[in-house]
Amino acid sequence: MSRIDRLICHVLPNAFLMALVADGRLAELQIVRRDKPTRVESVFLGRLERVMPELDAAFVDIGIGRSGFLRAEDRAGIDDWPPPGAPLLVQVRNDAEGEKGPRLSMNLAVTGRYLVYHPVGSGVGFSRRIEGESERERLRRHVEGLLEGGIVLRTAAAGAGAEVLRADANQIMERWEQLRRHALEAQPPADLSARMPGERDPIARALRDYGASLEEVVLDDRGMARTLQDEMDRLGEKIRVRWHNGAMPAFDIDDVEGQIDTALAPRIVLESGVEVLFEPGETLTAVDVDSGSAGGRQGRAPRRPVEVNLEAAPAIAQQLRLRNIAGAVVIDFVTMRSTYDRDKVQAVLAEVLAEDPVPTQLYGFTRLGHFELTRARRGATLAAQLEALQHKADD
Repeated sequence: MSRIDRLICHVLPNAFLMALVADGRLAELQIVRRDKPTRVESVFLGRLERVMPELDAAFVDIGIGRSGFLRAEDRAGIDDWPPPGAPLLVQVRNDAEGEKGPRLSMNLAVTGRYLVYHPVGSGVGFSRRIEGESERERLRRHVEGLLEGGIVLRTAAAGAGAEVLRADANQIMERWEQLRRHALEAQPPADLSARMPGERDPIARALRDYGASLEEVVLDDRGMARTLQDEMDRLGEKIRVRWHNGAMPAFDIDDVEGQIDTALAPRIVLESGVEVLFEPGETLTAVDVDSGSAGGRQGRAPRRPVEVNLEAAPAIAQQLRLRNIAGAVVIDFVTMRSTYDRDKVQAVLAEVLAEDPVPTQLYGFTRLGHFELTRARRGATLAAQLEALQHKADD
């Protein structure tokens, strides 16, 4: 799938629904509830509550009514646990879910459009999508010395010039200095991100994450569209901002509504007629490429298994991200006897999954011919989020 080029935001009384679209295809639907906003990436000045030596972890009070969980592996900058009551500067990695509190880290990350800055880190790292030693070396020369700490170049940095990277670094440093100043002034527990205007604005975050490729932002709220256009003019951005006030809903653009319906269905039908079935479970999702629908159309020769699977692979990768499926995934492709064909299908699947911001681990084909992968958990599935949103609206 291509880079995200359009953001369509449907504003509801109780939530923002933000569709990330690439070449007319829905890549992701982000649901941000006003009553339950995400705290991921938010920075807190917390207070150490208690250490659990048996788990080599600790609970940290960050002032939200539920203690955060800090593992020893995420304890950056210190060698051992401080005494209970000590202040800790932490960042939320995963929101609270069910009975679990938020997952915390002391390896803070301040994210810009092209760079991620780790104040307690060191060295220069690269997104896995930035390939070629010459390009990495060019980028390394541009960013070394810009920030004191660790720097990771995001995918959007590929091809970026020195001035663009320097401007991004300056904005990141300004935000980091604000956080440091708030931390020095606050008493734990304190939400430092809440003191910074726009830090939790969902549209601002989307612009930060996808602004390097975005061409247009469509909103169906006139006031928000006007405010965003003023901000784009102030920053000299070339991203178009459009207020959608037509007769049709905003999500009729690019058939977003229809693509959401497809992502909620147990099966999808590809252009050739091939069907892909999704059977989600608590810890494992089974995906079946229906070989019974893989025959040739009338007047055409039957399609080879590898052709069917090469069509299905990118669609499966897209649906995993769109449906926000997590945990183990087992894909039953149409049987291929050739190792070369299996490698081709795996390469296509890997290429599309590389666009997914959620980490995915591919294990390949098993001896029984099934393909196995795991996708990290980042919140509830799309279906569960929409269901919860509907229940909230009905209350």
